[in-house]
Amino acid sequence: MASPIPTCYQVFQPCPLNSPLFTNFATKSNNDSISIRPSKLSFLRTHSSSATNPSHEQTNNSPIKQTTIELVDFEDKTTRLRVKGLVHRIAALSSSNSKTEMLQILEKDSEFQTISDFNHLLMALVIAQEPEVCLRIFTKLPSFQLVPDCCTYSIIIRCHCEKNDVDEAKKALVTILEMGFQPNASTITVLINSLCKRGRIQKAQEVFELMGRRGCRPSVQAHNCLLKGLSYVGKVEEALEMLMGMKETSLEPDIYSYTVVMDGLCKVGRSDEAMELLNEAIGMGLIPNVVTFNTLIQGYTREGRPMEGVAVLNLMKKQGCVPDYISYSTVLHGLIKWNEIVAALGIYKEMVKLGFEVDVRMMGTLVRRLCKRSWKESGLLQDADEVFEKMKERDLVVDQRTLEVRVQALCRGKKFDEAFANFNDMVRFGYSPEAITFDKVIQGLCARGRVDEAVSTWLLLHANGGIPNKISYDVLIKELNAQGRLFCASNLFGAALKQGIVPTREPMLCKREELQG
Repeated sequence: MASPIPTCYQVFQPCPLNSPLFTNFATKSNNDSISIRPSKLSFLRTHSSSATNPSHEQTNNSPIKQTTIELVDFEDKTTRLRVKGLVHRIAALSSSNSKTEMLQILEKDSEFQTISDFNHLLMALVIAQEPEVCLRIFTKLPSFQLVPDCCTYSIIIRCHCEKNDVDEAKKALVTILEMGFQPNASTITVLINSLCKRGRIQKAQEVFELMGRRGCRPSVQAHNCLLKGLSYVGKVEEALEMLMGMKETSLEPDIYSYTVVMDGLCKVGRSDEAMELLNEAIGMGLIPNVVTFNTLIQGYTREGRPMEGVAVLNLMKKQGCVPDYISYSTVLHGLIKWNEIVAALGIYKEMVKLGFEVDVRMMGTLVRRLCKRSWKESGLLQDADEVFEKMKERDLVVDQRTLEVRVQALCRGKKFDEAFANFNDMVRFGYSPEAITFDKVIQGLCARGRVDEAVSTWLLLHANGGIPNKISYDVLIKELNAQGRLFCASNLFGAALKQGIVPTREPMLCKREELQG
């Protein structure tokens, strides 16, 4: 079993080095491609003298007697390529070796002449998402007769954050400060962001205030992380106060600053205040993005104000921001949920025109709402048909309730052929329609004189254990009487009586027998 990983402040004694700030120079864009982002800041490359080299005598108790300072700029193509090559090598090792074997191979094959060489490997391990190996190889640093600099410790802080061990990350930060190092804003932002993601807002505020006292002014990005954390836990007033405080300094908030506070306001039902912040941001010359507008749309939808969401969608277009699928889907969902069906139909048609594929559940709900509304506004039945046909074109599975409501609406609209066809689809799909659906179909078929199909529908309902209502028996018996099919009418009348239903209509045969009696 591998031994526990010592923390950085357990491994090294304080040894102040006059190192400049460490800059975030590498990001992982996806699993397949690695992007090394050049930084305009540089850090010190320290050449450590070997303790065993007699040509370099120690003049004090420091682990380093002599250092050669050489600026290394990460805009240098060779440096970027080296880190990228290390990342790919680590990825290859990871796929075929355990973490212990990886550590042994890297320790054996790597040649570290300077602390910068070592930092390159550490950063590559972070990019390759191997924080555990990174921390383990960090403990081996003394064996290479190298001393960590600010860059090294900053990478270790990131490592702990990657492992979700924010307590160790904070301890490492305190150790760095005690050693006289000054981590840069990027490293502080990573730590604050990790704390906020875990709801440790108070700890994040402590780090924020600590760096301020140390003369390290937190960046806009660090402010944004804290704003997001405060908004996430519902401390919206504190977030608003912090945002206003940023405006009073030379550190101007960006659109993300406004967006995270707007999100917090929307989540507590204060979407109108969020809209005021949006107008304020636009007045400052900031350009809202799709996330900003979507935040407002979601807020108004939660509050049951879907038409305001439509207004935000229109404002979005006016500002030159192209709505995405989430924008339209959120608006459509809100309109359907709060029964703004005509407006929902307009948004649906716009989405189809733009090539968006509407969610099947929303399409089904829209069909049902349109069908029910068509009982009063007959023109909407055609719109329901179009949405329904679109579902069939996409080979979507139509749920039973949607088919039932559609059959009933078609019967009300006197479209009995389509109703019967949809009814047969329900049976073919294995659904068991409700009795009311059978009744509507039976009554509709009888009205068209199609009594055989009506009787077949009655038999299917009976086989499914359902019981037709009195009206269905009446229309069946009436139509059978009209066609002179008295025996069949008598059987249906008897079946009704067995089920406890006394039809108003009686078979004509019964009446003749009464007259003869």
